[in-house]
Amino acid sequence: MMPRLLIALSLLLPVLSFADGPAELPSLDALRTGIEDKLPGIELTSVAETPANGLFEVIIDGGIYYVDASGDYLIEGSLIDLASRENLTEARLGSLHTELLAGMDEQDMLVYEPDEPSERSITVFTDISCGYCRRLHADIDTLLDAGVRVRYLLFPRAGLDSQGHKDLESVWCAGDPLEAMTVAKAGGTVPPATCDNPIEQHVALAQQVGLRGTPLIYTDTGERIPGYREPAELVRSVLDGEPAGQ
Repeated sequence: MMPRLLIALSLLLPVLSFADGPAELPSLDALRTGIEDKLPGIELTSVAETPANGLFEVIIDGGIYYVDASGDYLIEGSLIDLASRENLTEARLGSLHTELLAGMDEQDMLVYEPDEPSERSITVFTDISCGYCRRLHADIDTLLDAGVRVRYLLFPRAGLDSQGHKDLESVWCAGDPLEAMTVAKAGGTVPPATCDNPIEQHVALAQQVGLRGTPLIYTDTGERIPGYREPAELVRSVLDGEPAGQ
């Protein structure tokens, strides 16, 4: 990560010099038009100011990038607040992706509920064959006992129409999908089954959020956590607000 961070910072330094100069910053509409002219055919969702003077956030195809005030230079990387050490890009991604997740009905997820009703949750893109997904599921009781609901979105890493896809469909279509998922993640066999299912929706959503591997975890506070974290760490993140994605 460090080499990429240094590259991003080296690119930012000349951009930030706009704050010291007399150049007038462009309007967001003008900046957007200029970017779209330079990058025809892209899906540019928004252009917004950032806390860094002369640096603007652009959301393209679901990803966050930055441009200078001229719109001539596009920067890929994380924007870090050096005072707080907060990764502003990751925080923004978490917020954007949480909005996308909110559009998915819980009836189209596998949801593990604590014994006592709770509104706190994590949402996880998961696969049966993923080792770290299995590890997280093996300790799911830590989350449930703490009052954290676990909502699964199904992502066959080998792609649609793969055996992994068929296995996830069998889980979804089982008489007790939650128990079937537990059996499958423990290495057991789930009888083949087919039915209407939301797996293609889950895969499309995964593509929107730029999933690169499973598990991909989102807390209900908007934190985006790529990769495995200990369940106790996730509990602290959800209930106490301690970042788990660092």
